[in-house]
Amino acid sequence: MSAKTDKGRLTLDPEVRIELENILGARNITDDPALMSGYAWNTGVGKIASSDKFAALWPIAVALPATVEEVAAIVKCCKRHGLSFRPHSTGYGSMGCVTSPDSICIDLRRMKHLEILPEDRMAVIGPYATANQLQAEARKHGLTCHVVGAGPSHSPLASATSLIGVGITSQFTSANMRNMLAWEWVTPEGDIIRGGSAASGLGWYASDGPGPGTRGLLRGFFGAGGGLGVFTRIGIKLYPINQKGKMEVIGKVPQLRSKLPPHTALLHAIFPDYEAQRAATFDLLQDDVCTVLLRMPPDHIGWTLTRTNAEFVQRTKDKTLPEPAILDNGASWTILIASRSEAEHRWRSETVRAIVASHNGRFAEMTQEEEEVLYHNLATSQYVPRVLRASGGITTSFGVLDSFHFLPQAIEMGEKVLAKDTAPGGDLCEGSPDEQWIWPHEGRYMWAENIIHFDPTSEASRAAGARALLTHFADQWKRPLGTTGLLVGPIQDVTGPRIGKAPAFARKVKSYFDKDDRSKTKEYVIPNMPPVVEKVLPAFRPIFAFKPVQSVMAKILAKKGM
Repeated sequence: MSAKTDKGRLTLDPEVRIELENILGARNITDDPALMSGYAWNTGVGKIASSDKFAALWPIAVALPATVEEVAAIVKCCKRHGLSFRPHSTGYGSMGCVTSPDSICIDLRRMKHLEILPEDRMAVIGPYATANQLQAEARKHGLTCHVVGAGPSHSPLASATSLIGVGITSQFTSANMRNMLAWEWVTPEGDIIRGGSAASGLGWYASDGPGPGTRGLLRGFFGAGGGLGVFTRIGIKLYPINQKGKMEVIGKVPQLRSKLPPHTALLHAIFPDYEAQRAATFDLLQDDVCTVLLRMPPDHIGWTLTRTNAEFVQRTKDKTLPEPAILDNGASWTILIASRSEAEHRWRSETVRAIVASHNGRFAEMTQEEEEVLYHNLATSQYVPRVLRASGGITTSFGVLDSFHFLPQAIEMGEKVLAKDTAPGGDLCEGSPDEQWIWPHEGRYMWAENIIHFDPTSEASRAAGARALLTHFADQWKRPLGTTGLLVGPIQDVTGPRIGKAPAFARKVKSYFDKDDRSKTKEYVIPNMPPVVEKVLPAFRPIFAFKPVQSVMAKILAKKGM
């Protein structure tokens, strides 16, 4: 680094540039502001850009490696010259933005390796193989992958190695933190390490051998968010489906749909209340008859089944929305049954219907087109962009990762947090306070996530979104509702003993592999925290739960362009 620009940003030292050009070639390293602006474009998590279009921190340069050896050479160059770095794959949201002014952005878009190994039901992928590419290639062999809520454009490698991401098909595709097999990793020191079967040159089919599990050390549940170096290749599990080849897509954007394959049914079960839904869930999971179970808030189903916001509003006024989109029908499951034979399909269908009936449930009436729209969005994880359109900005909270015993309480707590600001005249998107998405993982436990819709062009609305987010955490601290999964960055330390010693252990891992904190991130634990602060920090939790403090913090977040 040699000087600051007129915008206060650091510039790249000519000596460093020459080194990087020798590693990558001149066309694969840039510090041109016109190009770097694209890496500072800040859309948060799924929102349109607000008046604060760019992040405050820009990279001092962007490097585009094509091989793991080039990644390692870039990291070692950063280390020699006292620079930080941040890996960047597909760039969903702002999680790939640099978090310090001395950082080089390592854009991995040239590393898009994708190889399907159908007999092993797996693939070998690089950071820029996107979920839609992986799914499309896998479907040629009657297989599919897990697609997280970020949708088809996300990087499954990034999801599996580095950051929380859960998807609605995890009843049968598990989730990516469990789908990662062997891995290739460039440490913050620039060393290339391969784990699992790849460490012995035996392919990418196995993640761990005897001894401690390395996936827990490097990924865990939440992930290091780019704070532990760069992952460059992994093996990833694929799952068999009852259709081979390209999905038949019907209609036009924005209302695409797909025909259901043979031996497949999409049902929408409605229960008299959440207690009945909870009881039915245990039976559905115990008999393992559902390929997918998804609980969407009714208004989100309405946004999915209507072409525009105007159509949704008009049909709400006319009371012509489909049954699944009616607010009183919120105690519900959208159920996908996918079978390999007529006999299996008959058994699954009859069992599901019997279980729903035994808990006083019924099935919503839907047209074939409505079923096909829901199926298309479910199979491709296109729900999120459909649901985003209501307000232009979202954030998410809660993240209950626990037993389905907590389902009714999760709905209740979510409604309580959002009720005031989703009412007419409130600062959030007007509508129902019920914004809870819920689904199972592997038939074992519940994931519940509360969506907060705000107007990114309004500071008051951004503040209301931040306030709802903070209130959710505070309520969880006061009246614990299962285990909270959304514990990003410092929130882990503030949450304290309820999640055990995980933050302290993660900090030891970070300090061991990256004692100088060159692999910069805000999504991981606070690095190099003195032990006394580590012990004292949970004591400040009541302060963060204090309403006036939440209001001040919400205003600060809003001003920073949440």
